[in-house]
Amino acid sequence: MGFEERETRIANILETYFSDASLLWDKVMLSKMLKDPEKMVTFEELSNLPKFKSVAATAQEIVSAAENHSLHRLKLDQTKQKIGRIKPYIVDKKEELDEWSIYVEGLKKPYDNEQSIKELFSKLVGSVSFFRVPPNQKGDTQFFGYCFLEFNDKSNVERAVRLVNRYNRSSTDIDDSMSGESDAKELADKLNLRVMSKSQWNDLKDGYLNLLAERKAYVTDLWTKYESGEQVQEEIDEEVDEKPFTEGLIVFVDGLHPQCPKTIAIELLQTSGVQLAFMHPKKKGLSSTHIRLNTAEDAIKICNYFDTHYIVQEDEKDRVGNAQGSKTSASLKLKLLQGSAEEIYWENEYRQGR
Repeated sequence: MGFEERETRIANILETYFSDASLLWDKVMLSKMLKDPEKMVTFEELSNLPKFKSVAATAQEIVSAAENHSLHRLKLDQTKQKIGRIKPYIVDKKEELDEWSIYVEGLKKPYDNEQSIKELFSKLVGSVSFFRVPPNQKGDTQFFGYCFLEFNDKSNVERAVRLVNRYNRSSTDIDDSMSGESDAKELADKLNLRVMSKSQWNDLKDGYLNLLAERKAYVTDLWTKYESGEQVQEEIDEEVDEKPFTEGLIVFVDGLHPQCPKTIAIELLQTSGVQLAFMHPKKKGLSSTHIRLNTAEDAIKICNYFDTHYIVQEDEKDRVGNAQGSKTSASLKLKLLQGSAEEIYWENEYRQGR
């Protein structure tokens, strides 16, 4: 075995010892890491581990292999006597590390379980170390086409967004890094997934929650003034500027079956007696979308209908729905967009040219 081949082999052994998969079962290595405040292990200790002893690797050889091959995943201390992971290791962790993770939505069979999804992204992007389905409002973690994935390498987060995301991107925007891998690019095109970094997902979540809080505070303030007899009409009138869109046409719909196609969703909603002007592309795996009505009166009418008729879509092929005696969490829920929420909607539409 030549020098380069031997050094590469030692580096592979080193990275394997520090990998997530190995640390799950290698209690000896894990205990060596956890006893150190910085979760590092000395090269002397490493040289006495079975895999290094099997190739008679010395501490100095391991140092050299680390410096030449492994510093994208591992880091040395200042004295170069110890080495540890760049990516933090959390024992019995329940949630992914934000900077190493992505959010994916729009997944469907055969990619509807942990093993197949991890294999898919390991093939298209790089090694996946952790998978999680975020719980819904009830705390359930049933898979409906979306999940979080954590990579071994932080650089694979940006790579996944570049290579696999197809949301709001034209064919000319797609990264050409897969140009030599036609099968992988064809698969990514076919999957048509929405992929973003966990950090971006957190920003969107925070923005949505802030918007809800702002609107709640505004309405609460208006109601307080109304109850106290203060004149609020002038304040309302001041906010009403001429808009570049017709107000009161957009309705948010939730409660559709996650696997329901757009055509069936339209038929179901039109059982209200109201014709839809437009429905946003509805991805399988999502239970919500937006619809556009022809008039503000139609928007109010369809919202009132489903507010008084408690309809549940039983399965993805259900075109008429099942009427319930009372509203449940599974009932269709429609909400008219108003104020900032409506403005944000139209801003996004103008950007996308719809």
